[in-house]
Amino acid sequence: MSETTPQKLNAAMKFQLAGDLKSAEPLYQDILKDEPDNADASHLLGLVRSEQDRNDEAVYLIEKAIGLNPNAAPFHHNIAGLYRRMGKLHEADSEFRRAIDLKADYGEAYQGLAEMVTFEPGDPLLQQIRGQLANSAMDSGLRSYFQFAAGKICDDIGAYDEAFKHYSAGNRDANKTFDSNEFRQVVKDTIYVFSQFFVQHNVGSGDSTEGPIFILGMPRSGTTLVEQILASHSKVFGAGELNDMKYIARSAANIGSLRQGFPNCMPGMPRSGYAKLAVEYLKRVASNLSAGSSDRVIDKHPLNFQFIGLILQMFPNARIIHTIRHPLDTCLSCFFQNFSKGQHYTFDLVKLAHYYNDYSRLMEHWSLVYPGKIHTVEYEKVLSNQELETKRLLEYCDLGFEEACLDFHRNERVVNTASFLQVRKPIYHSSVNRWKNYIAQLSEVTAILGLNIQKPVTISDRSSLLI
Repeated sequence: MSETTPQKLNAAMKFQLAGDLKSAEPLYQDILKDEPDNADASHLLGLVRSEQDRNDEAVYLIEKAIGLNPNAAPFHHNIAGLYRRMGKLHEADSEFRRAIDLKADYGEAYQGLAEMVTFEPGDPLLQQIRGQLANSAMDSGLRSYFQFAAGKICDDIGAYDEAFKHYSAGNRDANKTFDSNEFRQVVKDTIYVFSQFFVQHNVGSGDSTEGPIFILGMPRSGTTLVEQILASHSKVFGAGELNDMKYIARSAANIGSLRQGFPNCMPGMPRSGYAKLAVEYLKRVASNLSAGSSDRVIDKHPLNFQFIGLILQMFPNARIIHTIRHPLDTCLSCFFQNFSKGQHYTFDLVKLAHYYNDYSRLMEHWSLVYPGKIHTVEYEKVLSNQELETKRLLEYCDLGFEEACLDFHRNERVVNTASFLQVRKPIYHSSVNRWKNYIAQLSEVTAILGLNIQKPVTISDRSSLLI
């Protein structure tokens, strides 16, 4: 290594961790120009390329790094994650296992592997995880990965009580916090601001393009499946979960007369402001994506449900697709997912249930003030009658039917969400009514959600009734 290489590597890593890929990239390139065999620079530039969706380059660079340093466990773990996104599941499995072989306490690798494998009773991985969890000195953040991995394996083999204990411990060990009252206030403010009068007063604002398609709802409600179906159409580009609407909502305060955060800045927004925000959104999407000549672009960030009013003022002809799933399946699936970014409300089951109620309340309001503008897709109906629901979806988007939308699992586009595995397979039904395996643990959640679900009477319950 030359004298300046460690400093360059350090500086590049700081930029990369801060999300500033444009500043990190040239530093890694400079290092590799001087030292083509620098494994760390090759690996880290590969991660930059992965973030840029330049996946072939990413694979080349990380494979090169592995060739130079085959015993670096993070190299194997990170290429496994890349392979998984690309649908190369066999290669991902192999690389996750190699990372574990090299680093027995690599919690992220155990979780990554567990998420993509269906386990059978007696699988040795569970014993390995239990051995790691026996280490009382383990950091809670690391322990969380092992707990989620153990929960997934136990769920696969039908050990549901044990699975729930592991998932609960994993959520607790993740040490995430969320202010339910703060979110509820945002929902109240949004409903107050986007009143019937406000919406009618701003009719005709924004950009008339029909290009944007927004798929939204609760996480784990089927948003990725619906995006994969639509993105299999020749005129549609699936851009994945974009954070652009969050940025647009924040920047709205700089245009209007009210210098407050969203949504309270909206009453001060001039009608011309919506067109400006629309231009900025389209510009941001175009600069970050290789959408090519696609007529329609999908933004499927689930939490855009918070911004439906703003979206429809910016793009009155946009398509809004709202995915829904049984509330208990939705909440349970969120609780069982160790989200790496955001979604802190999912790490506490009670807060998650309250969040679901607030989300439902806001969606009811949007349907009231924007009647006929939102197309609801029921996850369970897609599974039971895929062709009918797909045709309805395409009709709503004013798209002609294409057979490829039924064969969505053949689409090789990169999938970055927790549903990466589901969209690589034809429709299956094992995710429906999963909550019934955990009804004994969900009594408080069902009460918060206002569901009237009876626990099944067990043999022990019956015997107590006879006394």
